[in-house]
Amino acid sequence: MKIIYLFSFLFFNTFNVMAQEEVMDHSHLPINVPDNIATPALSLHLVKDAMSGYNLTLELQRYTLIPPPESVLSMMELMKASINKKSGFVEGHAHLYVNGIKIQRIYGKHLHINKSIFKNGINTVSVTLNNHGHMYWVAHDKKVLSTLYVDIAKTPFITYKFESFPVK
Repeated sequence: MKIIYLFSFLFFNTFNVMAQEEVMDHSHLPINVPDNIATPALSLHLVKDAMSGYNLTLELQRYTLIPPPESVLSMMELMKASINKKSGFVEGHAHLYVNGIKIQRIYGKHLHINKSIFKNGINTVSVTLNNHGHMYWVAHDKKVLSTLYVDIAKTPFITYKFESFPVK
């Protein structure tokens, strides 16, 4: 009887650990751009929308911005460095953060940001490039990201810009 109990305990705990590994959030882990692949470049442009809020444009070089594959892959497959077959560059999507809070995933170069997301005073608008497993791309020991410092009460409203690998 003790053997059956022990076997059941080990089986269900092993299954539980494997299930947890499948659903873990990997968005805060780095993934290196392979040495033989060109480093992606990212710059941001933010303008006031004519009606409300702001319009953000991602300017990219050497990166393929694409939604994750439709076919269900394992998390282990999604966590690998994905190279686009057509371009030869790393591929994935981007994450938008406003004031350090993740707002959404980005699959295209243009998006609208609602004015209500911004607070009074200085705000940060950051975009990271991520693989399909949500890991952020790193090249030469630096995260591939761009950040704008925005004060919506000032003109011009962009007060500072940081780009780890700017588009040239």
